[in-house]
Amino acid sequence: MYRTTITRATRSLAIPSRTLHSTPVAYKTVTEKAKEMADTVNKKVGQGLASAIDSGENVAQATKETVGSASQTAKEKTQEGASMAKEKTEEVSGMAKQKGNQAAAGATQAKEDFKKEVKK
Repeated sequence: MYRTTITRATRSLAIPSRTLHSTPVAYKTVTEKAKEMADTVNKKVGQGLASAIDSGENVAQATKETVGSASQTAKEKTQEGASMAKEKTEEVSGMAKQKGNQAAAGATQAKEDFKKEVKK
């Protein structure tokens, strides 16, 4: 009985179960922890910069579209104004020709009337 008690006691003392358990954190050195932290920070900064670049590209695309549509609208308005100006110019020119012809006809009539009066 004495022998079995000692055997049981030595077995429980010889192999404690907690000493065989280890965690990965316990094996990391300060340098490894610093490298891991730097890597994490680097990835976060990279993700932030990538997001900022994407946002910048989206804004640039939207600006191009806005400027393109605005310049297209301005071009259309300019063409519309030019065509209206051309129409008005032709209209006024036609009216001026008509008035000139009327004036010439009136002058010719006045000349003939004057000649008739002088002959009397």
